Amino acid sequence: MNQSSHTRVLVIGAGLIGTSIALALKAQENEVFLSDSDSDALQTGLVKSGASSWTEQATVDLIVVATPPSSVADVMRSAAHQHPNAVVTDVASVKGAIFAALKDEPESVLRRIVGGHPMAGREVSGARAAQSNLFVDRPWVITRTSHTSDAACTAVYELATALGAVPIERSIEEHDQAVALISHTPQVVASVLAGRLVDAPQSQVDLAGQGIRDTIRIAGSDANLWSDILASNSVEVSRQVAAVAISLTEVADALEKGDKQAVIDILTLGSTGQKKLPGKHGERIQEDAVVVVRLDDKPGELARLFAAAAQADVNLEDVRIDHSLGRMTGLVELSVARDVASKLEHSLITQGFVVIV
Repeated sequence: MNQSSHTRVLVIGAGLIGTSIALALKAQENEVFLSDSDSDALQTGLVKSGASSWTEQATVDLIVVATPPSSVADVMRSAAHQHPNAVVTDVASVKGAIFAALKDEPESVLRRIVGGHPMAGREVSGARAAQSNLFVDRPWVITRTSHTSDAACTAVYELATALGAVPIERSIEEHDQAVALISHTPQVVASVLAGRLVDAPQSQVDLAGQGIRDTIRIAGSDANLWSDILASNSVEVSRQVAAVAISLTEVADALEKGDKQAVIDILTLGSTGQKKLPGKHGERIQEDAVVVVRLDDKPGELARLFAAAAQADVNLEDVRIDHSLGRMTGLVELSVARDVASKLEHSLITQGFVVIV
């Protein structure tokens, strides 16, 4: 944010996102206030972020509403009326329902309201999980209506940039359709799949590897918060979930009939879709090679491995760890460019690492 303007920010909602915003802005020596109707959450957020508790005597220039989606519109409305000169934005993952609830507000309110959605989060919630770098290099979607002023949008652009995020403008409809596909439906699918483990014999669950762990990681998210999010975008999410259900039924039918080609076609389509995801720095995903190394599960081993890769002058594109069942070891998968994979393998072996070829 423009430090010379002495922007004063009020964050309403001391959860993971709100406290992370307050923590990051406070670290940049901004004047930040935090508010929450839950006194325990507020106290935790204040301690974590170093922000000040908001009082009615304090005036602010920018208000960030970080409450559950079902309450965002009411909180934004109240904040806009209470602070007639402040820009009001939010961080909710749904926009249509919020703007629909605010459409009858006077022009003086609507021109100061900007939709915002940082595409960042964690599978754990609450102020204790807040991180000042949570938004770094993450998209921050900004939405506006025909009433929204350019000055208000600029203020939110500056907020996103100050937090290290990449501001991207989308229409309300584009935003809600996109998050239904890339965020909300994956949450439902992960939760349903993880639910299948509840009644499964423990002897089966004990064999779980990195594949199932990666697939259901987000299933540990807050159920109450997510039910609120899904309800706020119910039309778009229901369409996506129904489409996924049809595809799963097609797989089941193909397997039952022994139609191998149909299964191959479905899996190939998935592989094609996976390649559409942007890679590093927004570039197309490249075909990496994976070098697998067995490490002892003890302090310093990862640091030693990374130092060895650096010594070999090899850039690591990605890293995954799969802990071994019943052993104090783990398999570390190092994704690297294909043309340097052999070089890295040779270097690691000469330094005493166990490389799984």
